[in-house]
Amino acid sequence: MTTDSPRIGPFTPAQATLVLIAVTFVLRMIGATLVGWGTGEAYYLASARQFHLSYFDQPPLSLWTIWATLQLTGSEALPVIRLPFVVMFAVSTWLVFDITRRIHTPLAGFYAALIVNACVLFSLSIGSWTQPDAPMLLFWLATLRVLVSIFFGSGARRPWLMWGLGGLFLGLTFLSKYHAIFLAGGTGLFLLANSTQRHWLRHRAPWMAVAIALVVFSPVLVWNAQNDWASFGFQGGRAVETQSGLRWDGLLRMVWGQLLYMVPWLAIPALWVGGRALAAGPRGQFPTGAVPGAAALLAYLGWPSIVFFTLVALWSDTQFHFHWQAPGYLMLFVLMGAWAANRDGRAIRIWLYDSATATFVILALLVSHAATGWARAVFPGDWEDPTALQLPWTELGTALADRGAFGEGEAFVMGINWIDCGYIDTQVAGRLPLACLGADTRNLAYNFTPAEHRGWNAYVVVQTRNPERAAEQLADRFSAIEHLETLSIARNGYPELENIQLFYAEGFSGQ
Repeated sequence: MTTDSPRIGPFTPAQATLVLIAVTFVLRMIGATLVGWGTGEAYYLASARQFHLSYFDQPPLSLWTIWATLQLTGSEALPVIRLPFVVMFAVSTWLVFDITRRIHTPLAGFYAALIVNACVLFSLSIGSWTQPDAPMLLFWLATLRVLVSIFFGSGARRPWLMWGLGGLFLGLTFLSKYHAIFLAGGTGLFLLANSTQRHWLRHRAPWMAVAIALVVFSPVLVWNAQNDWASFGFQGGRAVETQSGLRWDGLLRMVWGQLLYMVPWLAIPALWVGGRALAAGPRGQFPTGAVPGAAALLAYLGWPSIVFFTLVALWSDTQFHFHWQAPGYLMLFVLMGAWAANRDGRAIRIWLYDSATATFVILALLVSHAATGWARAVFPGDWEDPTALQLPWTELGTALADRGAFGEGEAFVMGINWIDCGYIDTQVAGRLPLACLGADTRNLAYNFTPAEHRGWNAYVVVQTRNPERAAEQLADRFSAIEHLETLSIARNGYPELENIQLFYAEGFSGQ
């Protein structure tokens, strides 16, 4: 629907959405410049230094994006590498507006876009950092935009073109993250449930779309076939891994964690609105004024990932992956934009604008502290600071440079786990080979062939309080090992990370 809607100040809803995109784009680029690489980002940067058809943790699209940015710009600056991902989220924000206005009103579209940007997870992690979620949500929304046109617009008059485009976008969603299975499954569920749309199951165009998606996704299949289905085994294992007994504490942690990430005063109403959409039925009109059946489509796309990844915490150690439900909440936020537009008034506007303001204040405090460490002066004491994970290991880069490591022939730098190796890589920056050799190295194991470096020397970095024991554990890999120094990573003079041990090892065994 594109019926007239109230203005937002001097702007139409479309203009207000563009202003929102412009303002948040600038704010995100400021944050992208000030805040260092996070754990996942550093690891993805290290993994993307070599081009592969796919990767151990994720499908390849986000890592291909990083690789292409490195090749095209020759720069490893934070804002340069993050820029494509910030742009992706800006486009996603417009798609949220466009989809919502087509199933309801332009005002609903603006409210949905505002809600998404008022959510801390979407605004910070997905909207600013080099994560696979940014391309996944972009192409998820692009697929949904095509489906809305087919089911509720003029797209049904051009079935082969529209379903072909939908298949391309679905394939790119799969090429971004395995979450795309919920997009495909939710669409199938909607087709089965809605009697007015069920005829598409007998049409060849949707099946052509599935074929196109598989072709686009084929690099992932080829890579997995060549590597013992390692990625499917790793990600599938996280979902089916069982512990002794049910983990009720894990379930509670997953519930409060996702509500915190999504912001409780947005997430809880979104779940309520999502429940109302299910209750309205596959052809129901919810909220009032929405295209009949649209709410059901969004609910079928949204609820499965929320329910599945919440229940998984009952039997599997999901740790702190509270972002896994993100595409589900995105669908419910679209619905909530339409619901809010129906109740447009002073209370609704206060709720939405104050939510956006609260998120801005929270993120401004987090970003400024991550950059400067100001909270240490306000709250003195020895407390663990989670933003320390965003600090660059500059002291390591300086130590390696001072020792002439980057001019040394037949030498490499080594870490022993994927987390440390990511931070190490940001300092090595491709000037020497990076070996990640240990029990949990994930994709970095595919970037280094030990046998090709037999006899080489190495600078080994291990984060431990016991350098003697670390040297003993490394002894089988080298003919001689010398402990060089213990490094600390400081911010504003305060040592945030300590006990980073630097060794020099000679005569690599090639194993």
